[in-house]
Amino acid sequence: MKNPIFKLSNLVYSHKNSNLMNIKNFEIHRGACYIINGNMGSGKTLLLDILSKQNKNYKGDVFYEDKEISSYSNKNFNKDVYYVKQSFSPPYFKNVEQFLNNMSKNNSLAKNKSKNLDSLVSKMDFKYLVSNKMRELTPSQLRWVNLAAGLASFPKVLLIDELEMHLSSNNVKILSKLLFRKSSYEGVTIIATTQNKELFKNLSSVNINLNNGRITSVRSNAKRNYSKKNK
Repeated sequence: MKNPIFKLSNLVYSHKNSNLMNIKNFEIHRGACYIINGNMGSGKTLLLDILSKQNKNYKGDVFYEDKEISSYSNKNFNKDVYYVKQSFSPPYFKNVEQFLNNMSKNNSLAKNKSKNLDSLVSKMDFKYLVSNKMRELTPSQLRWVNLAAGLASFPKVLLIDELEMHLSSNNVKILSKLLFRKSSYEGVTIIATTQNKELFKNLSSVNINLNNGRITSVRSNAKRNYSKKNK
């Protein structure tokens, strides 16, 4: 088996004398889609903040590509990892098209970048927004565009907090198909949190349940599939 892309060892996060996270040993392997399920306050966002280097106030070891995550500069690390957070402050002067072009600079398929972006905008059905200023978007539109930016950036790892946030049932289906292709055919590792894991039963390759900062179950999904008709 290939080396994991992330490895957690004796990870502990404490606040005001309370342990909010305690994970002894866990590995995240490349090219898989991990769906982390848990109720409010279970530690889902905290875990993604740690994996994205947003939170460094923990004890224990977090490895990325066999090196301590702290050894990477933010600039180099952010070329590999894109984090779609629950809250997002849009660039004030950019419109949607400029924002997507800027976020896709890391796309290794540079010669086809414009074509790929056009295809992504079409699949996600927001061509009518491309000339709009980012600051003028509604919360739902902003979320949708930020998800598109994550897909367009072609990262090694795509982190998404509260996968279903601000999305209609139709948008959930569209996003799930796009993410399925990213992990299954393009090798992107996806780590996403949710409070409604049943919405993503065809997307996840590994289901993780988090409770009070502890991993209580890990299950592989052998039935993960989208038919060609739905792609």
